[in-house]
Order: sequence, then structure tokens, then C-alpha cells
Amino acid sequence: MTKCYGQEAGRTSDMGSDPTTVLLVGYAKLPEETAAQSLYGTVGVALEVDPETGSIIAASCTLVPPMASHFIGRILKGTKLPGDLEEAVAEISTRYLGPAQNAIVAALRAANDRWESYREERT
Repeated sequence: MTKCYGQEAGRTSDMGSDPTTVLLVGYAKLPEETAAQSLYGTVGVALEVDPETGSIIAASCTLVPPMASHFIGRILKGTKLPGDLEEAVAEISTRYLGPAQNAIVAALRAANDRWESYREERT
């Protein structure tokens, strides 16, 4: 397992994160009727991406209950940005039937926008 190094000298953790990946985060406003709205106000979708291939290595989102976040993460894992984005959006729209569906999709699109900016900066 890869060691991740904190800012303090000598501090490490076994988070399993690859030091060559990038983390993209997108946010969108949650609807009023969600439990997460009262806690966060927005939903965040975090994507750990291989910068060479655009493949999502891991994903999570700020949803309550945690099972929903894990479910979205499983849907997104292996998705390649930007090419598979619409397929991932369609799968979320078909399989995630919670009230935060539109917010999750908007946050995913925002994270993809960050990916596009990152790619432009690298060229």
C-alpha cells in the first residue's frame, strides 16, 4: 500500500492513494428535502483520477446515508473523463433514485469542468 505523507515531518497514513493521481471536486446545491442539505447545503463529488488516462480510480460524495456515497462511487469507478461522462450521468439518472440526483449530476459535471481546466493547463 502506498504511504501518503502529511504536511508534518514524519507523519504518514495508509490511505492507499497513488501519488500520481489528482483529486477533482465539484459542488452543487442540494434540494431542501434532503438530509444532507441541512448538514452541508451542497453536495460535493470527489474524483481521484489518473492524469494520464482520465480514469476515475475512486469517487465519493457528501451524502447521508454513507451507502449512497458508496453507491455513487461504485458507479463512477472506472469512468474515463471526459469521454464516458454522459454514460455515467445516464447511469446515475437511471440507478440513483434519491432526491439529490440532479445535484449529484451537477456536481459531477462541475468536477469534469475542473478536469478539463487541468488538462488545458498541462498542454
